[in-house]
Amino acid sequence: MPEFGDFDYPAPRYPDYLNQPRVTDIDELMPIARHHVGRRYGRSALGGIEKNDSILIMTHSDQDPYVFEAVKRAMLEAGAKSVDHVTRRDLGMSTEYYSAADGWREAVDRHREMTETGVEYSVEAAALKRYLKDRPAYSRIHAGDSGRPHWARATGGNIKGNWLFNDYETFISKCTAYPDELFRLLDLKVLEQFSTAEEVRITDPQGTDISWKVTEEQARLWPKGAYLSGHILGSTIQAVRFGYDVKEFLEQARIFFPTVNGVIAGTSNHTGFFPHIEVEVEGGMIKEIRGGGRYGEVWREIVDRYKDVEYPGFPYKGWAYFNDCSIGTVPKGHRGIEKMWRSTDPTTNLPERMRAGVIHFGFGAEHWDETFLAYARENNLPTMHFPHVHCIFPTFSIKQRGTGEWINLIDKGFMPITKDPDVVRLAETIGATDLLEYDWIPAVPGINYKGDYWKDYAEDSVDWIRRDLAGEFVR
Repeated sequence: MPEFGDFDYPAPRYPDYLNQPRVTDIDELMPIARHHVGRRYGRSALGGIEKNDSILIMTHSDQDPYVFEAVKRAMLEAGAKSVDHVTRRDLGMSTEYYSAADGWREAVDRHREMTETGVEYSVEAAALKRYLKDRPAYSRIHAGDSGRPHWARATGGNIKGNWLFNDYETFISKCTAYPDELFRLLDLKVLEQFSTAEEVRITDPQGTDISWKVTEEQARLWPKGAYLSGHILGSTIQAVRFGYDVKEFLEQARIFFPTVNGVIAGTSNHTGFFPHIEVEVEGGMIKEIRGGGRYGEVWREIVDRYKDVEYPGFPYKGWAYFNDCSIGTVPKGHRGIEKMWRSTDPTTNLPERMRAGVIHFGFGAEHWDETFLAYARENNLPTMHFPHVHCIFPTFSIKQRGTGEWINLIDKGFMPITKDPDVVRLAETIGATDLLEYDWIPAVPGINYKGDYWKDYAEDSVDWIRRDLAGEFVR
């Protein structure tokens, strides 16, 4: 278990190794690049290259040139015939800079993209799809920071993984280099817990307390639809969605959504940070959004705008459905540091959701069925969930069917499966037991560090987080 110190939650930790001097000699970077090219599991994996593969890599416009060159050489060494590079700028997209201080942008930007430009997933994926129409067929494509299934749809199935190595920090991170076999076992251990579920409850010291019921049929489908490496779908309904078309999904939705009730609270999302927000859910729909500063204002406007929309396959009017509750599974995950406050990547805070035990909640009606998508396109409606709230210290409890026993899949932000005998045995065998330890636990006043949560953090956490990312609170 993590060190708890004087608080009920794990004490702060900081991955100081990320501050090592940056290397610009390509030869010195090659061992790391070869490791990444050899990996096959997870969204950061670049392996599985076959002889004469034609590879396209899409990056952000501020791509670290030394990192890219090292990976390109490693891919060519592995047998690739060519490795081409295209940036957001090359695709005619905006090259503005983003900051995690502007967490409100997640609601504004994603909403505008879907409703004004009609993209199904993101402007990046749509731009790449257009680019590929006039280009030779690539056998392998790496693009995007997340959403591998969505990118696969946009590229005709040739997406082999995301591209996470835009900066030096991610290149040297123990998270993106996590051993395949250990990574996969952790994911499978999480999935095992879903098949016996009868009920779920999630709490967090920032104010989250939400629960729902799980039928036997949903418990059977949940593990099958939830499997996305490092991003396990902890929301039963999101995982079940992959098992049904819109018509059949409606029957499951009518059973599931009435049981979802509670509050989701926090101060961070994929884009960055915002004042403390509370999203009250009743019967699977957003009832009220309290606080959140500008993020909350925009979110409330979106909920109100679509309150009378009737999406096919969904039981109620409106867009504001509970959808995403996904779980990070890599103990070495951490917040980004290098480009947190200035990056051409709109999702500057995305990395924190990879850490084992972090949950990110997402909202909005969503389905891949063409009936659903056609209706959304015709009416200029959002097609994807997009406002998120992250929980860093959650407890994810599952009530066992038949026995009524409650087990903790996540306990105060810590995943007990890292102490599972099978996991420990494998880690010992490959000589990597340290990979089961956490490197990053943020300092949050009143929760795991001295101070007052409401006075020192809740209304404006950015200054505190800048200090935390500098390692101040663990020295």
